[in-house]
Amino acid sequence: MPYAQERAARLYYDDTCGSCGLFARSVAGLSHHRVDLAPLASPAGEAALGDLPTDARFAAAHLVDGSGRRTGAAIVAPLVGLTLGRTAGRLVDRFPVLVGPLRWAYRRLWAHRQRHGCAAPAG
Repeated sequence: MPYAQERAARLYYDDTCGSCGLFARSVAGLSHHRVDLAPLASPAGEAALGDLPTDARFAAAHLVDGSGRRTGAAIVAPLVGLTLGRTAGRLVDRFPVLVGPLRWAYRRLWAHRQRHGCAAPAG
């Protein structure tokens, strides 16, 4: 596991949702822990996201890195590079059409979560 200063980003997610937790743990593992995880309701979440209204804060996942904060479907493109590697990140940057289907899938998953609750219990 890399030292804290080597971590490239932090993903804030809903740790009460089983599907969200699975997604977050997958991101952390695939990124070789370059992406640190923090629950939305944690002290780290409060520090980084406290300026957001509560509804906005808990309405989506958030990614914070050296270039700022991204929310919702906007996290998809940076996560590709962080999890699948620089080459995949460059492909997404070069061919933005690749991001469309990933953003669509994120929006569908999040909309389903908001309408029906989590697909699986946390834990």
